[in-house]
Amino acid sequence: MKKSTRLSRLFHLILLLLLFYSTGRAQVIHPEAGFLFDDAQLPRIDLSISQSNLQTLYADPESNMEYFAMFTFTRGDSTEGPLDVAVRFRGDTIRNKQKKSFRISFNAYDSDNTYHGIEKMDLNAEVNDPSLVRSKLGWELFRYLGVPGSRSNHVLLYINNNFYGVYLNTEHIDERFVKSRFDNNDGNLYRNLWPADLVYLGADPDVYKYEYDGRRAYALRTNEDWDDYEDLATLITRLNQYSGAQLKAELEQLINVQSYLKAVAVDVMSGNWDGYAGNKNNYYLYRDQVSGRFEYIPYNRENSFGIDFRDVDWSTRSIYAWNLDLRPLYEKILEVDEYRAQYSMYIRQLAAYTASSELGDELTRWSQQIRDAVAMDTFYTKDWGFTIGDFDASLNIV
Repeated sequence: MKKSTRLSRLFHLILLLLLFYSTGRAQVIHPEAGFLFDDAQLPRIDLSISQSNLQTLYADPESNMEYFAMFTFTRGDSTEGPLDVAVRFRGDTIRNKQKKSFRISFNAYDSDNTYHGIEKMDLNAEVNDPSLVRSKLGWELFRYLGVPGSRSNHVLLYINNNFYGVYLNTEHIDERFVKSRFDNNDGNLYRNLWPADLVYLGADPDVYKYEYDGRRAYALRTNEDWDDYEDLATLITRLNQYSGAQLKAELEQLINVQSYLKAVAVDVMSGNWDGYAGNKNNYYLYRDQVSGRFEYIPYNRENSFGIDFRDVDWSTRSIYAWNLDLRPLYEKILEVDEYRAQYSMYIRQLAAYTASSELGDELTRWSQQIRDAVAMDTFYTKDWGFTIGDFDASLNIV
């Protein structure tokens, strides 16, 4: 009877494990590239905008005012459009550069409009990167480890039939993004920019609505009408309050620990100092309404693989003390021996993959795909004086 009971329990345990595995596998982490993000070809995007609106746009780059334009997307022999869209600049410091990043809104004039399932398109200039592939490489590393990250591909941008250069079309993070990754989008989605360090400021949720440089450090991007920060305040409070075995129990309820460990492993291996652990910047947090846990979503990858403005050699810092100052999420998770070992394993996996011929071949393909267009990109040279020689040499550095 005891043997039968043990076998029965074992059978039920196996069923539970299989159920958990199948449930996890059913979660869509990386949708197919599709028409917009397929990198097998180099698509062309055309924007037609009145000259007066274009001049006004460039006259006030800090503005988020959107301007009407007509949008056309060409991939090989297939052209779609023209579509009515709204255009503005995007980003922070990039707005002061000569080669600027753009946001294209397909739902500006009709809230129900989408284009191949997206409402916004982010065209990133990648001005700090002479190779123009660092961000794409970062997104590939996230894909490899199964972290929810943006899809991306290089595109050619023309405005009023004038060539504005090579851009990285990077999937916009919004409610549609989280729906495709977690199969729900009614939870709170926070976009977190400097100085979003997750340091405890108090139990009152409203204290985390503080602003820096005219915008919230933790900016709620869904459920704005409710403007309820209680879940974020709970995460920060418990993260800073607990330690030891109690910390591990709390973390498992608060955040998808494994996904975060993978994300920070990519940051460390790629030298991306401009994320949470390095610069308390450029990440999203989404509270999954099914699991009840926060999901860490990476954002912006340009300042990596040797690009540095902090006068720090990120390649020589300890992977266990990679932060420069207080980062509770990074530090607290690595206090747990089990998590530290798993993090080390992810680092080793990335080290093997980054040294693989498979990834090397992809890097070469991306570079060769855009090289001729980079040679014609006059905006490529304007901010840092990059030349096609810098582009050719950069692949040996990435």
